[in-house]
Amino acid sequence: MPLFPALTDPSSIPTGDMPGDKVHITDWHLAAAATLYPALREQLDPVLAAGRAVVAVYGGSGVGKSELGSLLGHALNADGIGAYILSGDNYPRRIPSVNDAERLRVFRHAGVRGLVDAGAYDASVRDALSSLQAAGTDADPAAAAEHPWLPTYLGAGSRALAAYLGTPNEIDFAEVNAIIAAFKGGADTLTLKRMGRTEADQWYDQVDVSGTRVLVIEWTHGNSDFVEGVDVPILLNSTPAQTLAHRRARARDGAVDSPFTTLVLGLEQAKLDAQAPKASLILSKEGELLTYDAYLQAMGRHLPRDGVMLNAYPDSLDGTLAGLAAFVQRPEVAGAFRSLYLLPSVFNSDLDRGFSVIDYGLNDLLAKPADLEALAAAGLDLKFDFILNHASVLSPQFQDILARGERSPYNDFFIDWNAFWAGHGEMTPEGYIQPRADLIEHMFFRKPGLPLLMVRLPDGSEKPFWNTFYQEVRYPRVDAQDLMAAGLQYASADELATRVNATIADGGRPGDADFTGFEAWRDAVVDLVESRRTYLGQMDLNIKSHLVWTFYADTLARLAGYGAEIVRLDAFAYAPKEPGEKNFLNDPGTWDLLDQVKALADRHGVKLLPEIHARYEEGIHETIAAKGFLTYDFFLPGLLIHAFETHSAERLLAWIGDIQAKGIKTVSMLGCHDGIPLLDLKGLLSDDEIESVIATVRGRGGYVKDLHGQKATYYQVNATYYSALGCDDASMLLARAIHLFMPGKPQVWYLDLFAGENNLAAVERAGSGGHKEINRTNLSADDLEAGLARPVVQRQIDLLRFRNTHPAFGWDAELTASGEGSMLTLEWSREGHTARLEADLATRAFRITADGTDLDSQG
Repeated sequence: MPLFPALTDPSSIPTGDMPGDKVHITDWHLAAAATLYPALREQLDPVLAAGRAVVAVYGGSGVGKSELGSLLGHALNADGIGAYILSGDNYPRRIPSVNDAERLRVFRHAGVRGLVDAGAYDASVRDALSSLQAAGTDADPAAAAEHPWLPTYLGAGSRALAAYLGTPNEIDFAEVNAIIAAFKGGADTLTLKRMGRTEADQWYDQVDVSGTRVLVIEWTHGNSDFVEGVDVPILLNSTPAQTLAHRRARARDGAVDSPFTTLVLGLEQAKLDAQAPKASLILSKEGELLTYDAYLQAMGRHLPRDGVMLNAYPDSLDGTLAGLAAFVQRPEVAGAFRSLYLLPSVFNSDLDRGFSVIDYGLNDLLAKPADLEALAAAGLDLKFDFILNHASVLSPQFQDILARGERSPYNDFFIDWNAFWAGHGEMTPEGYIQPRADLIEHMFFRKPGLPLLMVRLPDGSEKPFWNTFYQEVRYPRVDAQDLMAAGLQYASADELATRVNATIADGGRPGDADFTGFEAWRDAVVDLVESRRTYLGQMDLNIKSHLVWTFYADTLARLAGYGAEIVRLDAFAYAPKEPGEKNFLNDPGTWDLLDQVKALADRHGVKLLPEIHARYEEGIHETIAAKGFLTYDFFLPGLLIHAFETHSAERLLAWIGDIQAKGIKTVSMLGCHDGIPLLDLKGLLSDDEIESVIATVRGRGGYVKDLHGQKATYYQVNATYYSALGCDDASMLLARAIHLFMPGKPQVWYLDLFAGENNLAAVERAGSGGHKEINRTNLSADDLEAGLARPVVQRQIDLLRFRNTHPAFGWDAELTASGEGSMLTLEWSREGHTARLEADLATRAFRITADGTDLDSQG
């Protein structure tokens, strides 16, 4: 590859065409250009073989776009290729000072509108906001400690500002695209805009590009989705702090480190992060070429935004997602949450309260696009589920198979049981292959028998498909007129219909009915009834099908479009399967699957959270973390109950030390839509200690879930966390305080927030398998009003708001944990700030101090 040419006088080379722009080339820029140029030529030369090319050098303010764009243009000219450097900063719709004012206007107008829409605007808010605006601190999140309504203002204002920055509202992308199109179309002359810093400093020049083969655009927005025709986008990496330092040094626009400027830089950086997967080359501030993964690490973007995450079904709070969105924007709640984990009943689904997904369109009974927009306006990013292993029988893909049989294009979308096991077993009279015993001895089946569902195809043939989770076969009732089609007289048809219906009602199949006296019609009647059977269930996807990977890519794109920052991967460990190998957590199949799904998610800046329950002693959580994924802290809920009951912080401190020593990045919780994990604790607690936790929670009304009825393999205890703590407010508040001081991103189950008790009536109504309903009680508007009046709820909200706003917390903060006996101390520090929790596990007393000042205490 060609090397960067020697350059003795950097001041002599052509630079960008923005009037008054100062280009100061240093040794750093020369070294960076020397690193970039060979890599650029490797990307550029194949494009030049077919015609002209466009290179975009883009990044935040102060990263050296002008300097490196000029140096790359110089090298291309020196090599006889010919380049022109175009400055994208000539193409805003307004001069800089006017544009800065418009940005502020957009933010403030939308912020006030957001307060009005949330019912949080009155005379006192107006006066307080006027003072904040006059002081230039209305964009400062720290002011929320004094003004609880401010997060609503910030959320609405930030949303509107993001919709302005770097969009056609601010930039004339159409003019830039027309220039690119003309250049690539072979134009010898381009008419290019010049924009100075006053209204009078704007004009156009005719530029000769007849000998130019490369247009180098140096511009913050050079890789925007609004720009068309860029062949090689080059991202110059800088953090918001580095960008701010440069602006302070340059100081050409004033107020360079104001809260509003900081907000703008953060929003611009978020857009750059979203565009980073499309970059052909990424250069670090240290002058090194980065992979996309290395870029994420360097920028801290491999982790989600720090802050508290609410966890709920879309109908958990006031019946719909609109009700939930209104709840988080209430003045009493605003600022308590930065994220929302919506369980999958938000999608078009049928069973298991959402975990059997038909498709990932919104459930129009519970959620509307406007609700997602309202959540974004409230400043909440989202977490959704993506079920990798299976889809509903009612999915369009499986329904196409049932309708078209072997003619369906989705024939390999699901796992054909017989095709999978061909040559590895014996065909049974029922039409499915029984695998050899030695090939399934290491497989884990969640239910008795083989995990398959026999379905009837249009030609009357039966075909088995792999079905790890739930299945149900339904037969409609038949009447005399149905059976007369088989040639029976009415009276005979009526009698036989009665027999068939009785057999089906007792759980049998049509062929099990008593056909005495009607033997001649047996085959016709059985065929008729079998042809009408329907199914419910979750069918395993064939991850070797390219259609499944298209489905994966499309689904992740859709979830990102909904506003997902995190996607929880459900049932991923069941997806890779091979004859004779483990079908749960197959190695290396599971990790290969996660790597490929991550590559798809990276296109959209989505972080993945693989969900799996496994014993601590197996170290699966460590493997997931070592591969760069978030992992759930399924250990904390049981460890806290153990600590409270034994009045000892020893095991909890050991787990905290483990997290820190191994660099594990967690999402933590107390309660969730499932139960309190038990299987996970093996290796952290002894079997006797786990049994003691079980006995404690069961003694307070909890239900135990085991695997295959084996009590030696307890999986979880189903209970609300408040009930598991004995319905004691002091215990709930201390548990929440410790939760919020634990490493990781805190996730809060809505019913824990409202100190909800076990709903035994819901379990009874749900019948067999309804144990999870103990902890899934929906709250009406009246329930919310009553709950928000309870001190245990109010104080939790105060703690959540503190966790979100105090600067001592964060992924890059330092935690010091200590304790002896029943005493536990957790202290976070970051950038000169501290937050300290001192707790007595025996008495439930605690004290929180922030930067040395008492904030909250109990006991």
